Amino acid sequence: MRRIVVVIATLVALGAAAAVLVVSHHPATAAAAPTQPLRGRPAAADAGLLAAPLDAFGLDLLAREAQDTSGNVVISPLSISDVLSLLLNGAQGRTAAEMRHALGLDDLATPAADQAWADLVASVQAGRRPAVQVADSLWLRDGVGFSPAFLAAARDSFGAAALPLPDDPTQAADAVNAWAAAHTAGLIRRIVEPGYFNADTILAVVNTVHAKAAWRTAFEKGATAPRAFTLADGSVVQVPTMSGPLSGPVARTAACDAVALATRGPLTAWVIVPRGAGTPESLLAGLSGGGLDALERAATPQAVMLELPRLHTTFSTPTLKPELQALGMVAAFSPQDAELQGIVAPGTAGRVYLQRVVHKAVLDVSEGGVEAAAATAGIVGITSVPEAPLTIRADRPFLFLLTDSRTRAPLFMALIRDPRA
Repeated sequence: MRRIVVVIATLVALGAAAAVLVVSHHPATAAAAPTQPLRGRPAAADAGLLAAPLDAFGLDLLAREAQDTSGNVVISPLSISDVLSLLLNGAQGRTAAEMRHALGLDDLATPAADQAWADLVASVQAGRRPAVQVADSLWLRDGVGFSPAFLAAARDSFGAAALPLPDDPTQAADAVNAWAAAHTAGLIRRIVEPGYFNADTILAVVNTVHAKAAWRTAFEKGATAPRAFTLADGSVVQVPTMSGPLSGPVARTAACDAVALATRGPLTAWVIVPRGAGTPESLLAGLSGGGLDALERAATPQAVMLELPRLHTTFSTPTLKPELQALGMVAAFSPQDAELQGIVAPGTAGRVYLQRVVHKAVLDVSEGGVEAAAATAGIVGITSVPEAPLTIRADRPFLFLLTDSRTRAPLFMALIRDPRA
């Protein structure tokens, strides 16, 4: 059964003893009715259609983010891809092609991708008490005509709620942040800042993902103790480390050791530790291109003693623009070249473009289980429509003055009643 990546994280300062943690979701065989309108009822195979594109997108983006920081990195490829895929419904021409390629959706037309998202979102939220909750919202600026087709796709395929975007930037940020906090169990209380909104902003697309599950075999709290952890610079620090026996899928390659931690739900956490002189960064290259899926398929049940640091780590980035542009998504951010006119009603003046994409994620790993949350916001603007030049028509009787520019002395004055005279 295909896995859907919910959160990927590099752990603890990307050290030599660090690991890559992958929290994944296995689609249920039947989906419960979602709380928001979503198309159809998904089959498990259809719900996993986006697993491979999310793998590739997430691993590539994680590697690029890791290059820009020496600390921990936590991202949700599902959350980021969700926002961009929703916006893809308003993209045209080169912009649509670049976005589709960056997301790994070259082989899926937008309607097919929308259906895949509807299937995925409904599947991960199956059951009375789902381990994963996904929410989307559109924050719409009053007075802007939005495309009915765009709004329908956001509602039907992504279950997006349509909400008013306040004109005041502080009020807009407060409203979006309150919504994000409510949909992440309070783990993410701030995803946008007032400075992200300006007079050109017409829309904010916001996604949240919250995942929580208890380990099938919990770690004994009494076994947690300070243990040595080797950082990337070779220094050794003491960190609270959980320890315990478990029996589950284990994969060993020349590059890494990997073990799966089962939960009391449809979530599985993979801990992937580089071997020898390897690093998490070097592992990422090998896991892309289907390597992660192959690693999981090669795993076999085995008893193992696992030592895993207890974690509470947060990562945020005020803009994903450089990383997304590096993936080839360039035109969408350009006020001159973006083709996102499908977001607004036909005939709307001004060019619609992507002002900013922001992301924040939290990962908590403890003796009892795993909890993770993420929020992504895509801020959309429209270029200011140039005001029509002021026109003064002397089409009625008027005055005419000729003055000296230096002294302002009036040299001639005239009252014109009829220009023909």
